Amino acid sequence: MPDERLTSVETAALFILLSEAAPVTNARLTREHRCELAKGSREKLERLKLIEVERISGRLVLTLGEKGWAHCRTQLSADSAPPRSGAIGGALYAVLRRWGRFLAAQRLSLGEFVNASNAPTVTDMPDERRPPVGSDVEERVCAAYQKLAPHAGDLVSLADLRDLVGDLTSADVDAALRRLHRRRGVILVPEANQKTLDARARAAAVLIGDQPKHSIAMGAS
Repeated sequence: MPDERLTSVETAALFILLSEAAPVTNARLTREHRCELAKGSREKLERLKLIEVERISGRLVLTLGEKGWAHCRTQLSADSAPPRSGAIGGALYAVLRRWGRFLAAQRLSLGEFVNASNAPTVTDMPDERRPPVGSDVEERVCAAYQKLAPHAGDLVSLADLRDLVGDLTSADVDAALRRLHRRRGVILVPEANQKTLDARARAAAVLIGDQPKHSIAMGAS
Protein backbone atom coordinates (compact mmCIF):
# COMPACT_ATOMS: atom_id res chain seq x y z
CA MET A 1 0.00 0.00 0.00
CA PRO A 2 1.45 3.40 -0.90
CA ASP A 3 2.43 5.68 1.99
CA GLU A 4 0.19 8.38 0.53
CA ARG A 5 -3.56 7.95 0.13
CA LEU A 6 -4.66 7.81 -3.49
CA THR A 7 -7.55 9.79 -4.91
CA SER A 8 -10.40 8.02 -6.68
CA VAL A 9 -9.05 9.22 -10.05
CA GLU A 10 -5.57 7.90 -9.25
CA THR A 11 -7.01 4.54 -8.20
CA ALA A 12 -9.15 4.44 -11.34
CA ALA A 13 -6.07 5.08 -13.50
CA LEU A 14 -4.26 2.12 -11.93
CA PHE A 15 -7.16 -0.26 -12.55
CA ILE A 16 -7.56 0.98 -16.12
CA LEU A 17 -3.87 0.25 -16.78
CA LEU A 18 -4.32 -3.13 -15.11
CA SER A 19 -7.29 -3.95 -17.33
CA GLU A 20 -5.50 -2.82 -20.49
CA ALA A 21 -2.41 -4.87 -19.52
CA ALA A 22 -0.39 -2.74 -21.94
CA PRO A 23 1.01 0.78 -22.24
CA VAL A 24 -1.74 3.43 -22.58
CA THR A 25 -1.27 7.00 -23.75
CA ASN A 26 -2.37 9.73 -21.39
CA ALA A 27 -4.65 11.06 -24.15
CA ARG A 28 -6.35 7.68 -24.56
CA LEU A 29 -6.80 7.41 -20.80
CA THR A 30 -8.84 10.60 -20.98
CA ARG A 31 -10.58 10.04 -24.31
CA GLU A 32 -11.67 6.40 -23.99
CA HIS A 33 -11.81 5.89 -20.25
CA ARG A 34 -12.94 9.37 -19.11
CA CYS A 35 -10.10 9.35 -16.59
CA GLU A 36 -8.40 12.75 -16.56
CA LEU A 37 -5.17 12.18 -14.70
CA ALA A 38 -3.79 15.60 -13.81
CA LYS A 39 -0.06 16.28 -14.03
CA GLY A 40 0.31 16.28 -10.24
CA SER A 41 -1.45 12.93 -9.89
CA ARG A 42 0.58 11.42 -12.73
CA GLU A 43 3.82 12.57 -11.13
CA LYS A 44 2.65 11.28 -7.75
CA LEU A 45 1.92 7.79 -9.14
CA GLU A 46 5.26 7.80 -10.90
CA ARG A 47 7.08 8.92 -7.74
CA LEU A 48 5.42 6.11 -5.79
CA LYS A 49 6.58 3.74 -8.56
CA LEU A 50 3.01 2.63 -9.19
CA ILE A 51 3.26 3.62 -12.84
CA GLU A 52 6.04 4.25 -15.33
CA VAL A 53 5.84 7.18 -17.74
CA GLU A 54 7.62 7.54 -21.07
CA ARG A 55 7.41 10.21 -23.73
CA ILE A 56 7.23 8.55 -27.14
CA SER A 57 6.84 10.61 -30.31
CA GLY A 58 5.64 13.53 -28.23
CA ARG A 59 3.00 11.48 -26.38
CA LEU A 60 2.97 10.48 -22.74
CA VAL A 61 2.69 6.70 -22.39
CA LEU A 62 1.72 5.16 -19.05
CA THR A 63 2.44 1.61 -17.93
CA LEU A 64 1.44 -0.05 -14.67
CA GLY A 65 4.60 -0.69 -12.63
CA GLU A 66 5.30 -3.79 -10.57
CA LYS A 67 4.33 -1.89 -7.41
CA GLY A 68 1.15 -0.86 -9.21
CA TRP A 69 0.30 -4.50 -9.87
CA ALA A 70 0.97 -5.31 -6.23
CA HIS A 71 -1.18 -2.39 -5.05
CA CYS A 72 -4.10 -3.46 -7.26
CA ARG A 73 -3.80 -6.99 -5.88
CA THR A 74 -4.10 -5.73 -2.31
CA GLN A 75 -7.27 -3.85 -3.22
CA LEU A 76 -9.01 -7.11 -4.12
CA SER A 77 -9.18 -7.92 -0.42
CA ALA A 78 -9.96 -4.43 0.89
CA ASP A 79 -12.70 -4.44 3.54
CA SER A 80 -14.43 -1.39 2.10
CA ALA A 81 -14.14 1.39 -0.44
CA PRO A 82 -11.91 4.37 0.47
CA PRO A 83 -13.62 7.35 2.12
CA ARG A 84 -15.40 9.77 -0.21
CA SER A 85 -15.21 7.37 -3.16
CA GLY A 86 -18.98 7.56 -3.69
CA ALA A 87 -21.42 4.99 -4.96
CA ILE A 88 -19.30 4.09 -8.00
CA GLY A 89 -16.34 3.49 -5.70
CA GLY A 90 -18.46 1.31 -3.45
CA ALA A 91 -19.65 -0.71 -6.44
CA LEU A 92 -16.09 -1.06 -7.74
CA TYR A 93 -14.78 -2.39 -4.45
CA ALA A 94 -17.70 -4.81 -4.13
CA VAL A 95 -16.73 -6.23 -7.53
CA LEU A 96 -13.04 -6.28 -6.55
CA ARG A 97 -13.79 -8.33 -3.43
CA ARG A 98 -15.76 -10.81 -5.53
CA TRP A 99 -12.89 -10.91 -8.04
CA GLY A 100 -10.39 -11.58 -5.24
CA ARG A 101 -12.45 -14.48 -3.91
CA PHE A 102 -12.67 -15.96 -7.40
CA LEU A 103 -8.88 -15.80 -7.90
CA ALA A 104 -8.30 -17.41 -4.50
CA ALA A 105 -10.76 -20.22 -5.26
CA GLN A 106 -9.22 -20.85 -8.69
CA ARG A 107 -5.65 -20.43 -7.41
CA LEU A 108 -4.95 -17.88 -10.09
CA SER A 109 -2.66 -14.89 -9.86
CA LEU A 110 -3.95 -11.50 -10.92
CA GLY A 111 -1.55 -11.48 -13.87
CA GLU A 112 -2.71 -14.89 -15.10
CA PHE A 113 -6.34 -13.78 -14.97
CA VAL A 114 -5.69 -10.53 -16.86
CA ASN A 115 -3.71 -12.28 -19.59
CA ALA A 116 -6.21 -15.11 -19.97
CA SER A 117 -9.03 -12.60 -20.36
CA ASN A 118 -7.18 -10.94 -23.26
CA ALA A 119 -7.97 -13.91 -25.47
CA PRO A 120 -10.44 -13.23 -28.32
CA THR A 121 -13.58 -15.30 -28.72
CA VAL A 122 -12.43 -17.75 -31.37
CA THR A 123 -15.95 -18.74 -32.41
CA ASP A 124 -16.54 -15.13 -33.45
CA MET A 125 -13.65 -15.24 -35.92
CA PRO A 126 -13.88 -16.47 -39.54
CA ASP A 127 -12.46 -19.97 -40.00
CA GLU A 128 -9.51 -18.73 -42.06
CA ARG A 129 -8.52 -16.27 -39.30
CA ARG A 130 -8.74 -18.66 -36.37
CA PRO A 131 -5.27 -19.03 -34.85
CA PRO A 132 -3.44 -22.32 -34.45
CA VAL A 133 -3.64 -23.72 -30.94
CA GLY A 134 -1.62 -25.81 -28.52
CA SER A 135 1.48 -27.49 -29.87
CA ASP A 136 1.24 -25.69 -33.24
CA VAL A 137 1.78 -22.33 -31.53
CA GLU A 138 4.58 -23.73 -29.37
CA GLU A 139 6.32 -25.06 -32.49
CA ARG A 140 6.09 -21.62 -34.11
CA VAL A 141 7.52 -19.98 -30.99
CA CYS A 142 10.37 -22.52 -30.83
CA ALA A 143 11.13 -22.03 -34.52
CA ALA A 144 11.21 -18.26 -34.04
CA TYR A 145 13.61 -18.65 -31.11
CA GLN A 146 15.94 -20.88 -33.13
CA LYS A 147 15.99 -18.31 -35.92
CA LEU A 148 16.92 -15.50 -33.52
CA ALA A 149 19.32 -17.21 -31.08
CA PRO A 150 22.96 -17.55 -32.22
CA HIS A 151 23.35 -20.54 -29.88
CA ALA A 152 21.07 -22.74 -27.79
CA GLY A 153 20.61 -21.23 -24.36
CA ASP A 154 21.15 -17.64 -25.52
CA LEU A 155 18.60 -15.10 -24.32
CA VAL A 156 16.25 -13.70 -26.97
CA SER A 157 13.97 -10.75 -26.36
CA LEU A 158 10.26 -11.51 -26.49
CA ALA A 159 9.76 -8.33 -28.50
CA ASP A 160 11.94 -9.73 -31.32
CA LEU A 161 10.34 -13.17 -31.02
CA ARG A 162 6.81 -11.77 -31.26
CA ASP A 163 7.77 -9.92 -34.45
CA LEU A 164 8.40 -13.29 -36.13
CA VAL A 165 5.03 -14.71 -35.08
CA GLY A 166 3.04 -11.54 -35.61
CA ASP A 167 0.14 -13.37 -37.29
CA LEU A 168 -0.63 -15.14 -33.98
CA THR A 169 -2.69 -13.48 -31.27
CA SER A 170 -0.87 -12.15 -28.24
CA ALA A 171 -3.00 -14.36 -25.98
CA ASP A 172 -2.03 -17.54 -27.89
CA VAL A 173 1.66 -16.66 -27.77
CA ASP A 174 1.38 -15.87 -24.05
CA ALA A 175 -0.24 -19.25 -23.39
CA ALA A 176 2.45 -21.05 -25.42
CA LEU A 177 5.22 -19.23 -23.55
CA ARG A 178 3.73 -20.25 -20.21
CA ARG A 179 3.55 -23.89 -21.31
CA LEU A 180 7.12 -23.76 -22.59
CA HIS A 181 8.24 -22.20 -19.32
CA ARG A 182 7.32 -25.48 -17.60
CA ARG A 183 9.58 -27.47 -19.91
CA ARG A 184 13.05 -28.50 -18.83
CA GLY A 185 15.68 -26.34 -20.51
CA VAL A 186 13.35 -23.37 -21.15
CA ILE A 187 13.57 -20.27 -19.01
CA LEU A 188 11.83 -16.90 -19.16
CA VAL A 189 13.45 -14.04 -17.28
CA PRO A 190 12.67 -10.42 -16.46
CA GLU A 191 14.96 -7.60 -17.52
CA ALA A 192 17.36 -6.96 -14.63
CA ASN A 193 17.59 -3.23 -15.36
CA GLN A 194 13.98 -2.13 -15.73
CA LYS A 195 15.06 1.40 -16.68
CA THR A 196 16.42 0.13 -19.99
CA LEU A 197 13.03 -1.20 -21.12
CA ASP A 198 11.17 0.73 -23.79
CA ALA A 199 7.44 0.58 -24.51
CA ARG A 200 7.94 -2.15 -27.14
CA ALA A 201 9.75 -4.43 -24.69
CA ARG A 202 7.17 -3.83 -21.97
CA ALA A 203 4.27 -4.56 -24.31
CA ALA A 204 5.92 -7.83 -25.42
CA ALA A 205 6.39 -9.13 -21.87
CA VAL A 206 4.50 -12.18 -20.68
CA LEU A 207 3.23 -12.31 -17.11
CA ILE A 208 4.10 -15.45 -15.19
CA GLY A 209 2.71 -15.18 -11.71
CA ASP A 210 2.58 -11.41 -11.29
CA GLN A 211 6.02 -10.80 -12.78
CA PRO A 212 6.59 -9.69 -16.39
CA LYS A 213 9.22 -11.70 -18.27
CA HIS A 214 11.04 -10.05 -21.14
CA SER A 215 13.44 -12.67 -22.54
CA ILE A 216 13.51 -16.40 -23.23
CA ALA A 217 16.24 -19.02 -23.50
CA MET A 218 15.77 -22.53 -24.83
CA GLY A 219 18.11 -25.47 -24.62
CA ALA A 220 19.75 -23.99 -21.53
CA SER A 221 21.60 -26.50 -19.38
